[in-house]
Amino acid sequence: MDLEDARLTIVGLGLMGGSMALALRPRCRELVGIDSNPETLELARRAGITTQESDPAQAHTDVLVLATPVKETLRLLEAFRSDPPAVHLLMDIGSTKRQIVDAMEMLPSRVAAVGGHPLCGKERAGFAEAEAELFFGSLFVLTPCSRTTPSSLALAEQIVGALGASVRQMEAARHDRLVATASHLPYLLATALMRSAESVGGKDPELWDLVSSGFLSTSRLGASDLTMMVDILTTNQDNVQEALALAQSELEQLRELLVGGEIGRLRDYLEPSQLRRASMKNPGGSTRGA
Repeated sequence: MDLEDARLTIVGLGLMGGSMALALRPRCRELVGIDSNPETLELARRAGITTQESDPAQAHTDVLVLATPVKETLRLLEAFRSDPPAVHLLMDIGSTKRQIVDAMEMLPSRVAAVGGHPLCGKERAGFAEAEAELFFGSLFVLTPCSRTTPSSLALAEQIVGALGASVRQMEAARHDRLVATASHLPYLLATALMRSAESVGGKDPELWDLVSSGFLSTSRLGASDLTMMVDILTTNQDNVQEALALAQSELEQLRELLVGGEIGRLRDYLEPSQLRRASMKNPGGSTRGA
């Protein structure tokens, strides 16, 4: 099946699902959005998206995309074990993949499923933040499983291409290990920075008058949606713990270098990171990813 002939249903019209709906609406035969929030549905309708409040399993569609928080996606996949949707492709766009792929493996064999994770986003959530160009130039990881067929994978790749993103296939466990450092650790470091600033600012509120671009860019991810982030952290707990331990070790090394007061050793420690960061030219595409 080609995307232009397909009927798509997107479950969850937040930032990611809403942006996907806006981008794919002109690229497929029909597109419907499902969401449990009446205000979200109204916003989507005003943007020209056809909406429904129906059970996702009963959707008359060719492609069903789960764009819900990770644990809601897992709940839906559990329900689909006894009431599977009749679709050509079942796909998700959650930020962690092992538990989702494991759940997909438990679906009836007639369900063709592919895990997915677009590496883009914003720190602000909701359909009001959605934009059709959100995925453009970004990397979109697909994590095939035993329920993935060649035709369903090809259709998933067509969807990624229509979003303006590039495909990278990856095994789910490797994906989760890498994004713990590339995506989840930055959120936790931003949170730690905000909590440190709250502690200092509580004693001297003038701190907040002094924050500028460096603080704002470094702490940006601290504003991310809590439901989304708690689901992400608790479904990738082991890898996130390892990433945190490594970061803690690096921070302790920095503290020891400052205590020692040896400028040469401090420069030697800082320089490789400075050079590496300066050489990065948006390797994954979109710089808006989280």
